[in-house]
Amino acid sequence: MQIKQKRWIRTVWTMLFYLLCGAILFLYGYGYWKNRRFLLIGVVLLLMDNIGILLIGLFKARQHNLSKGMKYACLHNKMEKALIQALYDDGYYVEREILFKKCAVIPRLEITISAQFDKGVIKIENCIKLDKRLEELPISSALPDEYILSSSYISDDCNYYIYEFELYHVEQLSFQSSRDFFDYSRKNTGDYELFLDSRYKVPIFHALIVGQTGSGKSYCLYNFVLQLLSKKCDVDLYIADPKFSGLYVLGRAINPEKVASSVEEIIALLRQFEKKMLERKRAFADCLVEKLDSDYRDFGFSPICLIIDEYSSFKASLARYDKKTRDSVDEIIGNTIREGRQLGCFCFIAQQQTNANNLSTELKENLPFKLILGMAERQTYITALGVYPDVAKRKIECGQGLLVYPQISTPEMPAVTSIARLDFDILKSVEHLKEYKNDGKEGQAGVM
Repeated sequence: MQIKQKRWIRTVWTMLFYLLCGAILFLYGYGYWKNRRFLLIGVVLLLMDNIGILLIGLFKARQHNLSKGMKYACLHNKMEKALIQALYDDGYYVEREILFKKCAVIPRLEITISAQFDKGVIKIENCIKLDKRLEELPISSALPDEYILSSSYISDDCNYYIYEFELYHVEQLSFQSSRDFFDYSRKNTGDYELFLDSRYKVPIFHALIVGQTGSGKSYCLYNFVLQLLSKKCDVDLYIADPKFSGLYVLGRAINPEKVASSVEEIIALLRQFEKKMLERKRAFADCLVEKLDSDYRDFGFSPICLIIDEYSSFKASLARYDKKTRDSVDEIIGNTIREGRQLGCFCFIAQQQTNANNLSTELKENLPFKLILGMAERQTYITALGVYPDVAKRKIECGQGLLVYPQISTPEMPAVTSIARLDFDILKSVEHLKEYKNDGKEGQAGVM
């Protein structure tokens, strides 16, 4: 069974071929019999043939948006052909009689590709017969080159299924100096945002970072800490590192009064953070009189962030303490996650694996920003995201990971991201940052 589009194309080209043959015959007849009518008919048929070819060319140019460049048109054509063939091969069509022959009618496609060729959108027309099947369409396998599906949803009028795609390969940002890193952060993100790679940035929010040893989890935290410190507003940081490793040393360089490692120190730090959050709550309540349904950004408050590395290790060590202490810790973490968004008090939790013993399902669901780094086990994805996404089956390098954030991606279709490389002395960058922030002109803090 022919596809509708191919049926029309073959029919048109067959007619143009017959026109060309007729033109050649009449012109040959004129040369043999010298009959001017033959010449006239031959010329008319030849003109009609050329006009037909020209119209096909114009139609194709418009269909594949040649006005956006030859590269765009070629990729659009390649993608459309691949999708049509894939839909046909898997039975995504209805049968109709086209030009007296039964054909497969593929749902109407609309493809839009970004100017940088790194992402795009595909719209497939919905119909009653294919409705449920289009909802679960594994479109990644039909996309050419290195494009993969990033999200899918139905249009508001339910007439189209919309599939957003992007390049699987993510170019990892690399910074040779702390000044380059701070300049990039200031230029590409706002005071209340964090960047992940050249494509994605998210608001400062509660975050869950999961990854096995060597996946780049600690490096990710270094990224976020330096970004938070580089903001024009003075972000208040509280850092807990049960491993007594690099994050603890970095925290000591930032503010030794707000860093902890032992269980006792972390409990004291959490109470210190809780006291700060209660002060913010009282100050914020006074501001709400001026503007209801607002958050900390509307009144110019700076974020207050609690960063806990190896949270599961801390929770395991906490088990030997009395119930009152354990409940107090759970209450602080729970209240921060539940109430902190509006107040500007955020919790960044990093651990190797998430489960109900170290983080309840209710709290996990209130952490909208999730990042699973490196190649993780199937159970790690399921406990962190609730599902095992298809993209997790692909090879994910150290420093790369799957991102879930409501405005960017879903647990079923997480986005692939890559944490920036910091090819400079991270510890010394804290000293450079003080110079950078004290200087009125960005980038004039000297060599870093």
